[in-house]
Amino acid sequence: MNKFYSLIVSLFAVFVVAAQPTIPGNPGACNANNCTTNALIDVCPAGGSTVISSTINGAYNRGNNPDHLGEGAIWRYRNFATVGGVTVNMEVTIDDISNATLESIDDDAADDQAGNSIGSFFSPRIGPDVNLNGTNRRGYVQFTMKFYKNSTGTNNNSNADFANTVNLSNINYVHYDIDGNDAGNVASGTAGSWFRETGMAQRVSVSNPLVLANSASDLIAYNYTDPVATSWTGYAGGICERDGVSRCAQVASSFSFSGSLPSITFRMGYDYNAGGNIGRPVRQYGSRLGCFNFPQQITLPVKLLAFSGSYNGSKTLLSWETANEVNFDRYDVERSTNGSDYLAIASEKSKTGIAQPKYQFSDDLNGSYENVFYYRLRMVDIDGKYSYSNVIMVRKDQKQMASLIISPNPVFGGGVVTIRLGCESKKSVEVRVIDNSGKIVLKQQNQLNEGINSISFNNQSHLQSGIYTVQVVADDEILSSKLSVIR
Repeated sequence: MNKFYSLIVSLFAVFVVAAQPTIPGNPGACNANNCTTNALIDVCPAGGSTVISSTINGAYNRGNNPDHLGEGAIWRYRNFATVGGVTVNMEVTIDDISNATLESIDDDAADDQAGNSIGSFFSPRIGPDVNLNGTNRRGYVQFTMKFYKNSTGTNNNSNADFANTVNLSNINYVHYDIDGNDAGNVASGTAGSWFRETGMAQRVSVSNPLVLANSASDLIAYNYTDPVATSWTGYAGGICERDGVSRCAQVASSFSFSGSLPSITFRMGYDYNAGGNIGRPVRQYGSRLGCFNFPQQITLPVKLLAFSGSYNGSKTLLSWETANEVNFDRYDVERSTNGSDYLAIASEKSKTGIAQPKYQFSDDLNGSYENVFYYRLRMVDIDGKYSYSNVIMVRKDQKQMASLIISPNPVFGGGVVTIRLGCESKKSVEVRVIDNSGKIVLKQQNQLNEGINSISFNNQSHLQSGIYTVQVVADDEILSSKLSVIR
């Protein structure tokens, strides 16, 4: 039994799709008798929070009648978790049902492979919408979990229990039992025929969440972008059928979210590669959340007005501008090559007494072989309290962009949007956000440098949910892209 585990980061490549996601890679060989149950993906990091979610006694609240299992239905779960003595509640929205049926949203009687109750897991029962026989088909049910707390911190079984949204940080979403079978082939395991489950999470940004699996996993990495430009990452299962909602590491995947989030969105689905007539098999799924905590809300005596970066001549040039530096000490510049693990590489003392000080830092990357780098500022006051800036990404690749890259997209709540684009020479640009009526609702001026630039757009917190056009205007050239805002 392999006791070593590897971090498998989902490929950044995405695929253009039509009505359904792209086809996952063929399943690999597997052994249904091989089961590792002490997987690190099911254990919170040492020294971190060990809070685990519980979804029991869910109650339909609104959005879909009469069966409460269609698109738009919202179910409520009280006592989802207790964090720091505060009760967290959760709403599940059924966002989308594609080529599938939702038979039940959460089976509290579900068991794992050893017959142990996993009633506290989120365990829907999902099947295809038609009999499967001779035609390839893929489908899914998409869910969004949104988090709440009562203003008093405890429930009173009223709407007040869901009156206040709350962000959770460092969420670890685990999807169990991503298995399958040979779709009725006479010769068991014959290549080219299968019915298997899929587990996907919506990306918040390029490397968020990170996807983890056991090094001896039965799973196949699976990534795609759907028609509304939403990016998904996760796994397709193997063809080894396992009992119950298996918690074996070989068929379990962990989605590790960084940052502070008000919700997560995921898809539980299937992939049928035509084999025997297997009818409409209803599958039991299972998942839970853990390792999260409330983010520390720290207000520092400084305001970050702008933070941008560009790469040129083997160096990254970071620039930022601030205001209100009162009792403020320094900026620690931190760099990462995976978007998760950061290392402090420099420190800039505050320019106390200047109304709107500007800073620059040059990072020499001559000795680095990686292509993508992430940067953030750790802003520290004189009492040692600190908070982080938004993250910007730069690449060594100097290839010109045909269009803008906006990340994250969609943006949730009041998150910070980063715009990335290439530029042949130094120039001033105007960034505009335009609503569906053609009205410019936001704009800002920025200075671009030669190479690949990252611009943070910090003032979109008042935008309502919807689709916007983002334009970057320079001289007689206009680059445009769509931005989706979800609240």
